[in-house]
Amino acid sequence: MSPAAVIYWLVGAAVTVFWALFTITSLREHRPRAAWWSSLAGLAVAGAWLAAGVRAQPAAWLRPAMAALPLLLAALCFLPLGRRQGSMGTPSGERVDERDVIFSREEYRTGSKKYVRYYARRPELQRTDDRIRALPELLAPGGKYYEPARSRYTRAIFEVIEGLLEKVDGPVAAPPSAGKGEDEAGPAALAAATADIKALALHLGAAEVGIARLDPAFVYSHVGRGPEPWGSPIRNEHHFAVVFSLPMDYAHVEAAPRLAITEESAREYLQGAVVSITLAAHIRGLGWPARAHIAGSNYQIMLPPVAVDAGLGELGRFGYLISRRLGARVRLGAVTTDLPLVPDVPVRCGVQEFCEICRRCAENCPSGSIPGGPRSVIRGIAKWPLEVESCLAYWRWLGTDCGICMRVCPFSHPRALVHDLVRAGIARSAFARRIALLGEDLFYGRRLTRESASRPA
Repeated sequence: MSPAAVIYWLVGAAVTVFWALFTITSLREHRPRAAWWSSLAGLAVAGAWLAAGVRAQPAAWLRPAMAALPLLLAALCFLPLGRRQGSMGTPSGERVDERDVIFSREEYRTGSKKYVRYYARRPELQRTDDRIRALPELLAPGGKYYEPARSRYTRAIFEVIEGLLEKVDGPVAAPPSAGKGEDEAGPAALAAATADIKALALHLGAAEVGIARLDPAFVYSHVGRGPEPWGSPIRNEHHFAVVFSLPMDYAHVEAAPRLAITEESAREYLQGAVVSITLAAHIRGLGWPARAHIAGSNYQIMLPPVAVDAGLGELGRFGYLISRRLGARVRLGAVTTDLPLVPDVPVRCGVQEFCEICRRCAENCPSGSIPGGPRSVIRGIAKWPLEVESCLAYWRWLGTDCGICMRVCPFSHPRALVHDLVRAGIARSAFARRIALLGEDLFYGRRLTRESASRPA
């Protein structure tokens, strides 16, 4: 057999195997549409290859062209082609007041001291917030997907997390001066300390860990929720943030916007609290200040941009972090500290460029809260600003935290060879991003057929 014939059959086999793997993966993921179309594509490729291969006298150009086409497409998908989005920008230094965060605002009970003080300062938000508060609370009776037993169980998880708020900080075993500072410790010692902290976080259950120099712009200015007094200035001057991600179960996310998505969020937030509180306690035992940042009225920092600085991924159109390795189905946790560590470098994995052309989350968002246009510069950072009021109102109408945006995101596919190949192409090539988007529309459908498309009044 000639070398050209060997190449021809190897390329055909590789393409056929790809489609076969795609079909198997789709069946495992319970994606019948994708399984149907990928099996048809695999059969068509295999049939065409066999027909051209066994034919006695095909056109002289046919076999070389058939072998060359997949190789050309592969090259276009994995070579660094196309213009990349510009930098996300540099934070302006303006800090966000946590009292203005929507999850703080919904807790201001009518007539309370917080209510009176807050809306004296921000009267333009009072009417909107009153409408949100009039809706059932998350996981409470009256929500569309409220189920007495499961909702109560999920609320219990959040209550456990709330009970851990007093554990997020504590006394330091020895003053930091007893050890070496960042400038005094050698590179080997810093690298060893960093590796130890990352290893401990992974051992405790984190899926991936990154280190960032904590930018003061991402620290809230005043307490909106948490164990500290409401409205008090936040004086977190830690130099580093240890940020980690926790993967959310694919089947639970696929059930969005039903209750399973909130169950999974609660479970991962609880795991994140265990990881961060334990990690912070360990660092304080080493003689360095450290504070855990957990769900349930505790964040002093804005986790998504800090996670970007820690090299875990990029911000997606829907405002979450999209992890370079785990995709969109992640929850975040963090510890801020003065323990000298080696910071990681932010990564570019094609997320911003893909989100620019994709818009699936925006088109499928039932409340219309996700913008479909280009990014805006907010406090020096280029991002897609969410309409948080309509988003939370929809959550409360459902009785769950929705999650449709996460469900429809192409980066939410579970880890598998075919999906990993697509993500590798998205990270490198504008051509691959266009092909990936076309493939998403063909194999999975552009719009989610949802039972909860109606919008609350």
